[in-house]
Amino acid sequence: MVKVYSCSFFLLFLGILCVIPVQAGKNKGNLSNLVCFVRFLDEDNDEMFEHPFSMYEQLFNDATSGANSVYSYFREASYGQLSWKSSFYPKAVDGKVISYRANRERGYYKPKGEINDIGYEDEVDKAAREQALIREVAAWLSDALPEDSPLDADGDGIVDNMCIVLSGRSDLSNKYLLWPHRSDLALPDEKAIYIKGKKLVGYLMVFDDANGWASLEPIPLNTGVICHEMSHSLGTYDLYHVNDNLNPVGVWDLMSDNLLVPQQMSAYTKYRYCGWLDEIPEISEPGTYVLNPVGGEKKENVAYKIKPVGSEEYFVVEYRRREGSTFDGGLPESGLLVYRINPAYTGGNVNYNGTTRLDEVYVFRPGGTVTADGDIEKAAFSEESGRTAFGGDAEVKPFYSDGTVARFALTNISSCGETLSFNLENLGHQIKLSEEAVTFGGTAGDKLEFSVEADVDWTVSGLPDWLKLSPQQGEAGKTTVTLETLSENATAQTRKAELAFTSPSDAGLKTILTVHQQSNVILPPSGLSARVTEDGKVELAWTAPQEGAPVLSDGFEDTANPNGWTIKNAGDRGWTWQEAAKNYMPYSGNYSMYMKSAWEDKHQDERLISPVFAYGRELSFWSKSIAPQKDIKDQYYYVEVSTDGGETWAPVYDLIKDCDVLNQYVKITIDLSAYQSDRMRVAFHAYDTNDVGLSYWWQIDDVEIYSAPSETLVEGYAVYRNGVKLGETSDVNFTDAVPLVGENIYTVRATGSFGETSDSEAVILVYDPSGVEKVGAMPDVAVWTAQGRVMVRSSVPLRQVRLVTAEGMQAALARPDGNVYIFDVPGMSRGLYLVVCETDGDGTPVVRKVILK
Repeated sequence: MVKVYSCSFFLLFLGILCVIPVQAGKNKGNLSNLVCFVRFLDEDNDEMFEHPFSMYEQLFNDATSGANSVYSYFREASYGQLSWKSSFYPKAVDGKVISYRANRERGYYKPKGEINDIGYEDEVDKAAREQALIREVAAWLSDALPEDSPLDADGDGIVDNMCIVLSGRSDLSNKYLLWPHRSDLALPDEKAIYIKGKKLVGYLMVFDDANGWASLEPIPLNTGVICHEMSHSLGTYDLYHVNDNLNPVGVWDLMSDNLLVPQQMSAYTKYRYCGWLDEIPEISEPGTYVLNPVGGEKKENVAYKIKPVGSEEYFVVEYRRREGSTFDGGLPESGLLVYRINPAYTGGNVNYNGTTRLDEVYVFRPGGTVTADGDIEKAAFSEESGRTAFGGDAEVKPFYSDGTVARFALTNISSCGETLSFNLENLGHQIKLSEEAVTFGGTAGDKLEFSVEADVDWTVSGLPDWLKLSPQQGEAGKTTVTLETLSENATAQTRKAELAFTSPSDAGLKTILTVHQQSNVILPPSGLSARVTEDGKVELAWTAPQEGAPVLSDGFEDTANPNGWTIKNAGDRGWTWQEAAKNYMPYSGNYSMYMKSAWEDKHQDERLISPVFAYGRELSFWSKSIAPQKDIKDQYYYVEVSTDGGETWAPVYDLIKDCDVLNQYVKITIDLSAYQSDRMRVAFHAYDTNDVGLSYWWQIDDVEIYSAPSETLVEGYAVYRNGVKLGETSDVNFTDAVPLVGENIYTVRATGSFGETSDSEAVILVYDPSGVEKVGAMPDVAVWTAQGRVMVRSSVPLRQVRLVTAEGMQAALARPDGNVYIFDVPGMSRGLYLVVCETDGDGTPVVRKVILK
């Protein structure tokens, strides 16, 4: 699929994203391209092909200096490393195009309608007819082509590339079959399509006349679209969006909005996917650097990589020059490009959704943010443009995918000549931690690993006697550090430490790690809720706290398995320790337990079994899966309990039926009171009964099991409103008879001889006396976090959204225009926040909790 850019219009070509992996060695030397002319059963050859054969020969194969041809483009783009010649069939006669006549009329490949009763019915029928046409053409070519026809110049058994030129004009929209596009053929060997024994894995379909339309004017067949689509055969991916109107790359890479005369690919595309650049050198020392133009004769020093500490994302600078360039002459201007690479999202930008899929490549430009497009045509920096600085005090700054500003700057960007120069500036040293805040359970011996990445030497201070950190100092680079609790927390309050990472070489540099350790005596109350009664009072209710040390507590951070979990998998899938990675993030720490779903039709029966424990009363754990609420037969995802050490099992929780949270962590609490014994075990059990495997993965973290205390320590509860003690009660409920007009933030602490516990999680209630008798359906509001953002989605339009800290302070305010809003929160403190949403519903605020980690 391709976007074409010309003058002031964009045109979308529909196709299928190429998934052929790059093999750099295959993109050098010689490749072939078979061009096949095809007309339909009801068409005459002389009437349907307007252009002479010489036009096609020039379009594909002109090798003269400065020629706008497919051959010349790839020869120049590859720095002379790739020669991609095209052959044509049927052969021309007296300078005229000769075409293969298909077995079906043109209308057969158009939608069915009142005046076309032979057209396709739906998308399935459309796809089947297109594939049948390709199979028909391939069979004819296999019989008609000479034995020495160049199909597989690199000798890998696959047709290098095939371009089908159909007669006449394309349809008016990309929703139709007769539209210029590229498609891949992901067919098993027994159904694969072959030409002369060479496997066809993809093809490009274009038209002799109109190849799409702009303001009802036909777009002629051009090298831009052909080179874009043929580049997919080299392993490149599309760099534009299809799910929104944001434009991350624009015309600055052929694989984004290609021009009618193809522009150069970015240096990154040439390096990462085409293999034409051996490296992109990394620079970090302040100084002056010189760049050669990407489209020039030299392939050395056409780009540099800049990677500040603290992120896997990095930045690339390159020089693009219009003047004297056949293929970059259509760019808006010459100058220095700066773009960001997110290596976690290889494979282009086309699947971007802003949450789970982000851009691989993003070009910086004035006015551009994570949510605003800015002016992509002014992305080039130069003395001529007046934009001679980037980052630091300049208007345009580098930022990561989550919006966090990166600490580097470019200054003194020169004019555009044979080369371009710039200065890399040092904005100060950095110490970055992979974790900003961590929480341990109340026991001794809990461990956690995190990384310290710095461009300077560092040391740690503020370490209390209940924590151990190793190592406590390091040099510039990335260091793995282990943090361990040395003693239990025998108090009723969560205890806290702030570890300061500083540098002996830079007195002003400090980064803080906040560490909490929960009480091993008693936890805060949980499940606090609030509701307004008909007479205007607020009723609070909560769950009594867990008391004593848990009989089992495991965050799975120690892969040596000191607690003695048992894994029973039927094959090579199933349960495993999973280190933090993209799409496999734990709820906390660096590890979780992850159950792999099937990748082939093979039976699965996977159990993760706890060690034996005695008299467990309550099990809690954090769960994440896409299995909840799926309507699927013969697959089961259970939490089970055993009272006899694992001889027999009883299901106590059904993930598919009992959970309604999809693909987000949710805390699940299960009452085990009815199963108490001195030889208990729990298991996380998933299996199928039809021998095709499991369709959905399952991830769990932070498992805790508590027993019932012989005698409760709790004597009562203290209720707080907006940080001020409101009253006390001996029960797990309380009534606020006179709530404040506006915002009321409630928390509860258990009380006893130990004093008071830490606060429960807060609940917020916005009280409006005029609306206490209003009754209406509450809108459906979902809140989740990803990549440094808080996402809010409502079933009705949002009027106002606030982020409020657990202490009642407003952290962010927005007045959205629509049903979705995204907060960029990279600079906010970690911890619990309340998301207060006012919608176009009945006016009652909807409150959701979210944890920034």
